[in-house]
Amino acid sequence: MGLPAAGATAPESLFERCSWFYALCREYLFRDHTPEITDSLLAPVAPADGTHLIEVGCGPGFYCCKLAQNFPKIPTRGIYVAEGRVRGAGRGAADRRLTNASFVHGDAHHLPLEDNEVDAVVVSRLFLIVVQDRERVIAEIHRVLKGGGRCFIAEPTSGFRTRIPLAVMWVLSKVSRSPAGLYREPRQAEVMPSTEFKKLIRSQPWESIEVTNDGWYQYAVCEKRGSGAGSVPVGAVQSAEGSL
Repeated sequence: MGLPAAGATAPESLFERCSWFYALCREYLFRDHTPEITDSLLAPVAPADGTHLIEVGCGPGFYCCKLAQNFPKIPTRGIYVAEGRVRGAGRGAADRRLTNASFVHGDAHHLPLEDNEVDAVVVSRLFLIVVQDRERVIAEIHRVLKGGGRCFIAEPTSGFRTRIPLAVMWVLSKVSRSPAGLYREPRQAEVMPSTEFKKLIRSQPWESIEVTNDGWYQYAVCEKRGSGAGSVPVGAVQSAEGSL
C-alpha cells in the first residue's frame, strides 16, 4: 500500500467513513483485553500517580477510556491518524467525564512524542491493516518508552473473524457518498503469521519479551532496557507454544 504522489490527495479511510460501525465492533465484537493490559502494564501494585500511558492507533479510544476510568490518577492518551476519529474519541471521553483521557492526531510511524516520554504503551489490532511499515512503528514505540517502560501488543490470529469488519465496511462504502474503491485500506484483512509477529517483536533491543498465543490472539509484552530489569534474558522469548 503505497503513499500518494506529491500533490495528490490521500485516499479517504474506511475507518473514518464508517467510524460508527467500527466503534460498534470494538465495543461488542472484539475481545476486551483490559484485564491482560492491567496485569501486564499496571500491576501487581497500583501504578504511581502520573504514570503516562498511551494507546497507539486508538480508533474510538476504547482502551484509553477504560483504563482512564479504572485508574483515575494516571493520564491516558490516544493517538490516531484520522482527525475526525480523534475528535469523536475526545467527545466520548467528555461524555463519560474522563478528565484524565485525551486524544491527539498523529501517525504511528512518527509518534508526536519525545524520546523516553511514556511509561506504558497499548497496541491492539494496529498491525493488521492500518500501518505501512511495521518495523518503523515498533521502533517508534520503543523510542518513546522510558527505560523500564512496557508495551502490550495484541494481534488477532483468526482470519475469518478478522475479515468480517473490513468486509462490512466495504459494503457500507458502496451506499455512501464516496464511490467504493477510493479508500486506502485493502479489500481483505490478513492476519500476521506467528513467525512474522515474533520477528517483528524481536527487531528492537528489549530488556525482556514475552510472547503468547491463545488461538484467537497473539500477544507480546515487552520491557525496554533501563530501570527495572525484566525476568527474561535479553534476546530470549517466552511462549505458550514452547521455546522458539
